[in-house]
Amino acid sequence: MILTDLKPEEAAISWYGLRTWIEGGFKDFKRGLWGWHHGKMQRASSVERLWLAMAVAQLWCVSLGCQAEAQHEADVLQNEPGACLPERHIAHRRRQRALGQLPARRLSCVVRGRLILLAMQYQSQPFAVGILQAESWPETITAPQKQPTPSAVNKKKTHKEKERRKRQKRRARARVRAQH
Repeated sequence: MILTDLKPEEAAISWYGLRTWIEGGFKDFKRGLWGWHHGKMQRASSVERLWLAMAVAQLWCVSLGCQAEAQHEADVLQNEPGACLPERHIAHRRRQRALGQLPARRLSCVVRGRLILLAMQYQSQPFAVGILQAESWPETITAPQKQPTPSAVNKKKTHKEKERRKRQKRRARARVRAQH
């Protein structure tokens, strides 16, 4: 059950999926991304200035991340991976998403933007000004992809390893027979 102060016709259940990104964004802002928890400030005026600087930095990183994501989306839609392969190719059979559907976002715009800033600094490039691009509200719920458990992955690896050893033994026996 989801509670909201909006009328049922004004809200959509698919919006709830944004909650994890919002909570992650708060976590990034409060501690992980800007190191607020390392500050030992005593005066309120210093704290205010630090929070202002963090807010500006957050906005800048979001704008760079939005710009990078928009470019990535355009590249994916223009050069769809595997689009030129035959329909029966294994890449089409293993495909998890429909043609034209964008891959799932793995990094938030702020984290992507911060990584871009760090890369620009490392490469001695001038800092860029990004764009802020609003996304439309989601209309469908995308089920999360269940990741295989480590034990299932290890079982698969050990099975493949056993098969590989069997093939090696067969080849070795065949070589010995061929020499006699």
